[in-house]
Amino acid sequence: MSAGGGATQMSSDADTGTRRSKPRELPKPRELRADPIGPGSLTWTHFGDVRGLLYLGRAGTLQNMHPAVSGALQDHSNFFDNPLDRLFRSLPPIYGVVYDRTEEGTGTLVRNFHTDLKGIDETGGRYHALAPDTFWWTHVTFFEVILDFNERFAYRKFTAEQKDQLVREAVTWWRCYGLTDRPAFDDYASFRAYWEDMLNNHLINTHTTKWSTRIAEHDIAPAPKVPTWLWRLTSRPTMAVANWIGKALMPAKARETLEWEWTLRDERMYFWFARFLTLTDRFWHLLPLRLRYAPRAYSGIRAQGL
Repeated sequence: MSAGGGATQMSSDADTGTRRSKPRELPKPRELRADPIGPGSLTWTHFGDVRGLLYLGRAGTLQNMHPAVSGALQDHSNFFDNPLDRLFRSLPPIYGVVYDRTEEGTGTLVRNFHTDLKGIDETGGRYHALAPDTFWWTHVTFFEVILDFNERFAYRKFTAEQKDQLVREAVTWWRCYGLTDRPAFDDYASFRAYWEDMLNNHLINTHTTKWSTRIAEHDIAPAPKVPTWLWRLTSRPTMAVANWIGKALMPAKARETLEWEWTLRDERMYFWFARFLTLTDRFWHLLPLRLRYAPRAYSGIRAQGL
């Protein structure tokens, strides 16, 4: 080690028989490519699409299959008492990270919600909700919705270049939270490798996912702005349908981990479900923006004068 702290290595001089030092080449810092997520980007165009709400159960379940996320819900939230309250409070700020103006600092606000969420998960491991690997997984489950919806239901599929672009936009989105780039990647091939590794090697059937799978059997509080009498009439069939949609959209490996049955009847129902969404996607762009986008996303679009 040199006096200035730089690493050196010794080499022989064939002519003199002496040894001299030369600087050792240190690895260069990893530089991620990142594309903007503002108006005109793929993320801006697709993330706020109200049809993405079909993926709420799927994305939430995939997040909760991570032991750290499940632990945080068990220890620090009202999820089991009022899961819909948590959902409707959490979702608008997530939209806001993409659709609010950067100077509003919505990403920092979302990050700070998680500052004190730490403890021991059900596997015995320590967790912190702001651990980069954990937070990155939850982030991936959001932008993956855009990719999966397009692959399953879109009339026009993304090109290979657009898939790479979407992942690069996800890097910019990630940086809104102010966390390290260490777990991130910037191309679709890396995303696929990461996604398969998580499904195959890291996600488990947690206490939280076991409970939420049976949510239709639980007496849960009404959704916001829904009268109690109406909720009593509609909650069980509504939750049953939501559970089926979540099951239908779930990756096969995750269904296996969760021990969810998927029958030939389910497959036939899914065929017509997918056919309907694919056919209507051809005409979706003809609807007014306020009908196509979730409220927080639509507000952000209008604030940009679009």
